[in-house]
Amino acid sequence: MDDFSSADAIITTSRHEVLLQLRDDRPDISWPAHWVVPGGRREAGETPYQTARRELREETGLDVPGLLPFLPAPAAGTGTEGMRFFHAVHEVDPAELVLGEGQELRLVPLAEVGSLPMPPALKVLLRQLEVRLLTGLPEIWAAVELRHRTLDRHCAELGQPLLTMQVVKLQEEVGEAAQALLGVIGANPRKGHSHTLAELQGELCDVIMAGLLALRATTPDAADVLARQVAAWTDGGAGR
Repeated sequence: MDDFSSADAIITTSRHEVLLQLRDDRPDISWPAHWVVPGGRREAGETPYQTARRELREETGLDVPGLLPFLPAPAAGTGTEGMRFFHAVHEVDPAELVLGEGQELRLVPLAEVGSLPMPPALKVLLRQLEVRLLTGLPEIWAAVELRHRTLDRHCAELGQPLLTMQVVKLQEEVGEAAQALLGVIGANPRKGHSHTLAELQGELCDVIMAGLLALRATTPDAADVLARQVAAWTDGGAGR
C-alpha cells in the first residue's frame, strides 16, 4: 500500500450522475480548467483509503465512509501510475456540498462526461465505471470479466484453449503460494525466512483470481455458479 502518490474518490448517485470538480484556471497546476473527480496527494502515514476520504471531505464537504477500491482496466492505466481510485454510490444533495478547492462542483450524468474538458485517462475510467454500473457486475467480477476477455483473445492468437491454459496457470499460482508459505515459516534451512506475510497474501490473492478466471472460462455465469456453491457450503450440502 506504500506505492501510491495520490488517491481519488469517485462519487456517483443512483441516477448515474458523477460528482465532478472544475479545477482552477492557473498555469502552475496540471489540467487547469478541466473537470476532475475529488482527490489529491497522500499525506504522511496515510493509506489510499484515508487519502481519498480526506481529500473528498476537504474538497466537497462530504464524508463518505463507504468508499470501495475501484480497479480500472489496463486501458485506463496510462498516466495514472501511482494513483488509487475509490468509488461509492451516495445520494448527494447539492445543498450539502462545500467547495473547498477549484471553481465549481457539479453532478453530471455519466453519459455526458465525454463532452466535458477532462483528462483523457479519467474519461476512460468513468466510461468503465458507467459500464459496470449498467451491467450490475460486482467489482471483483467486473475485473474478472475484463481480464477474461484479454486472456481469451491472447489464447485465440496462440491457438490454445483458454480453460486448459487457465487451469495450468492456477496450478502454477498454487505452487508459488506454497513456496511463499515455506518462506514465511522458514522451512527451507538454506533460504531461511525468505518471504513476508504480505508476499504470501499476494500469492494467495493470485490463486483466488486464477481460480475465478478458470471458473469464468467454463461459463459466462461464473458469479452465479460460485454463489450457488457458497450457499451449498453454508447449508452443509456440498461440504468441502
